[in-house]
Amino acid sequence: MDTLIRPAEWNSERERIRAIREAVFVREQNVPMELEWDDQEESAQHFLVFRTGIPVGTGRLTTDGKIGRMAISKAARGLGLGAQLLIAICNHAKQHGYRKVYLHAQQHAKGFYAKAGFTTEGPVFYEAGIPHIKMLQEFGCPLQKS
Repeated sequence: MDTLIRPAEWNSERERIRAIREAVFVREQNVPMELEWDDQEESAQHFLVFRTGIPVGTGRLTTDGKIGRMAISKAARGLGLGAQLLIAICNHAKQHGYRKVYLHAQQHAKGFYAKAGFTTEGPVFYEAGIPHIKMLQEFGCPLQKS
């Protein structure tokens, strides 16, 4: 199937981004709507994942190097799209001079990020009632898709 991952502009593509995040975080994970949207939306670099032209995933990189709001629609999971999205965000960060990136991984996804070279930093904490762990990747991400 045809997959495309590309940067997305919040102002012109917010509805696509919102639809994915609301399905995954608000409806599936019961994150309160008021916690899902924050003051980073307009300044962050967003990304969209498309399968056969349909948006099925999203993520963002904030100006301080935080990767977040990574979500893949339920019907598109298990296809490796989350890993491809992470690679795309990390490569974008490296190309734009970031020396490191970090994220707040949901605890159940710690292994996914560790496989990609992220290391844990600090104790488990809660965001929106969900256990998270801070994870860090120094000097960008050594992830190059060949």
